[in-house]
Amino acid sequence: MSTDVKKNEKKPRATHALIFELEYVAAKKRQVEFEAIQGAVKSKGVELTPVLFSRSGMSPLSRAAITDVLKHAGKKADAIEKAVAEVDKAVLAYCEGAAELDKGLEKLIKATKEMAIPMFAFTALPVDVAKKLMDRLGLSELGVELLIPDEVKASFPRADSWLKMLKKCDKEDATLVAIVSSQTACKGALTAGAACIAVPDEYTAYQDFSGAKMVLESLNDVKPKEILDLTLRM
Repeated sequence: MSTDVKKNEKKPRATHALIFELEYVAAKKRQVEFEAIQGAVKSKGVELTPVLFSRSGMSPLSRAAITDVLKHAGKKADAIEKAVAEVDKAVLAYCEGAAELDKGLEKLIKATKEMAIPMFAFTALPVDVAKKLMDRLGLSELGVELLIPDEVKASFPRADSWLKMLKKCDKEDATLVAIVSSQTACKGALTAGAACIAVPDEYTAYQDFSGAKMVLESLNDVKPKEILDLTLRM
């Protein structure tokens, strides 16, 4: 009997996967967004507070985020090109030169890699900016694959976003754990069948994370093995 491996033989599909928000879980970008939008809307006579920012919806798209902030403040959302450019510039500078990988996530990634489980970072950032952030954080070297959605809407990632992303990376039937920071991301992931670990920041801490396996102030609060045993059982 021949022992030659067939060239056209497909690799077995991974039955498990880890997926997380690139800019909000790995890099804590929301604080940068708040400060940039806070400065950008001053010309409109708006003093942006953490409460107003939280209530605005905090879209990952700069134009939508600024528009929502102005509307919640009772202002017209017109002539905002300069404000959008300022926020995008601040975000790019952060992704290129200041962002640091969350230490708790780094430990979880390394533990997941030891189990040979595929890992993905999804993003609402433009492709070029996302790749720069991946390089800055060293995620590609850690074995994390960048997942770029085909479409990012003002409210992202909702359930349909998750289903499309999972289809794109061929993980529709995988046992999936999602590390998320917002209610929108959590609810969408749960609808798509994922087990969620929520790590809210100061702007999303008040949100509803019902259904999540854990709601943590930091991924450092729990050992990676505990998270993996709870969510990614082999």
